[in-house]
Amino acid sequence: MNVDFLDKAKTSHSLISEQKILEYLADMKKAVVISLDKLEYFQECLVDIKRQIEQASQSDIHHFELGENGIKSQSILGDRCINELEFHNLVDRKFKSYSGYCFIVNAGISYMMYNGEIDSTIEGCLEKTKTMQQLLKTKKNVCDLREVFENFYSACKYHKSYYEYCFDTNGLIKAEIKEQELRNLLQGYLNENVKGDVQTEFCTDYYNDEESVDIYLNDGIHRAIIEVKFSFSKAYYNGSTHYCFITRIGDGMIQLDKYARHLAQGKRQVDFGYVYMFYCNDMTDQNVEQKIQIEYESLKPSLSSDFHSIYKSTITNNLRNWGNCLM
Repeated sequence: MNVDFLDKAKTSHSLISEQKILEYLADMKKAVVISLDKLEYFQECLVDIKRQIEQASQSDIHHFELGENGIKSQSILGDRCINELEFHNLVDRKFKSYSGYCFIVNAGISYMMYNGEIDSTIEGCLEKTKTMQQLLKTKKNVCDLREVFENFYSACKYHKSYYEYCFDTNGLIKAEIKEQELRNLLQGYLNENVKGDVQTEFCTDYYNDEESVDIYLNDGIHRAIIEVKFSFSKAYYNGSTHYCFITRIGDGMIQLDKYARHLAQGKRQVDFGYVYMFYCNDMTDQNVEQKIQIEYESLKPSLSSDFHSIYKSTITNNLRNWGNCLM
């Protein structure tokens, strides 16, 4: 919440509305439960509660009980790295019998309980929670990226829109299709099918703004980076850039290694790292996998421990298999 609100709250004698309290807490982007008997307690210790929440760890669920003289107690309810259903169950168990107000916020969840029951009269509160929960039923966690990659590959093979985006009427990959366009296809799919934040051009070096990994994902529990590459044989591509497949695999691993090292130096290390390769050539799937493994083994001694701690695999997407919807 902005400074104006804080200043007004300190000088005003009127009560802060339940909705304003939820908005204020949600803006601080922590997992917090505030319990209190009277709403004016929140206003009276606003400066103190703001300072305490700012200092609270990102990884825990924090409970603050407010009283007439300020913060009565402060405790950690549990680890924030639990799913939304577990979070709701935890809150319900702890505060079902509480007589008073409970304000609950965590990663898009925002609602109030009064005397142990969710108050649905707060404008948009319950509806937002229902919408978010419906979304969570369909979206995957970052730790489930392998499954999402498989689903994306199926979408590329069987959805006409992907084929028409990349191929011309002669069945050749359009000249204007470059790495950025392919990254945008993947990023768009991830944005619709993975929980949390999906960013493009995520900066991995504090000292060089131009050094950025192609895709960064963060669902509040796990984080991943994806380096996108492409290699199209001349026979299948109208463009003039015909990178060698094995070279591009190596380039992707080397770049991922650099990003991993710089993120580790900045204490921003992620949990998963992938090279994602769009390709179109005459190699068999088995030959492709063999070449990836050979390149990995040859680079392995020079790759950092930071790389090995996050690298999961190189994912391939063969554009020769696209367009099954047209058959």
